[in-house]
Amino acid sequence: MTIINIQMAKTVYITIVESGVTPDESAPEKQDTEIQTGQVETSVNITTEKDDDNSFGGGCLIATAAYGTELAQPIQELRKIRDNTILQTAAGQAFMENFNFVYYSFSPTISDWERQNHVFREAVKVTITPLVYSLSILNYIDADSDFEVLVWGSSILGLNIGIYFVLPAILIWKIRSKFGH
Repeated sequence: MTIINIQMAKTVYITIVESGVTPDESAPEKQDTEIQTGQVETSVNITTEKDDDNSFGGGCLIATAAYGTELAQPIQELRKIRDNTILQTAAGQAFMENFNFVYYSFSPTISDWERQNHVFREAVKVTITPLVYSLSILNYIDADSDFEVLVWGSSILGLNIGIYFVLPAILIWKIRSKFGH
């Protein structure tokens, strides 16, 4: 049996305990136990591996916090869109580079708020669900060129502007006109 005890600091202390039958055939029941303790100077580097094929990776922080796991179906849809459609063209890659620059400037804060407040998390989930499912249209199209990605992306952007800004503005206008304000 081998037991290894490692305590990390600037110096690593290793204790190895070995026990077993001695190689001496004349005394098979005799146990030989040897304890060795040594010091090894080391430095510890912690790195995150990055997939060289996809330098635009990263997590959907806000959506993951909203849905509770990276394995949720909406999160998988977003990854498929990014990997299988958007990143397949130069225009899509340029978009993702700029999007990530903006997105990761605020998304860690929003996702922290989601984890701290259940009501806020549910509000975010309700708010982003139409966006996620409108973007999933990109999983069902064949956009092989920069032009096609730009056209489809712009169309879905227009759809989302309508969902999030135009529709609420129309509803507010109708409600205000009904009540005479």
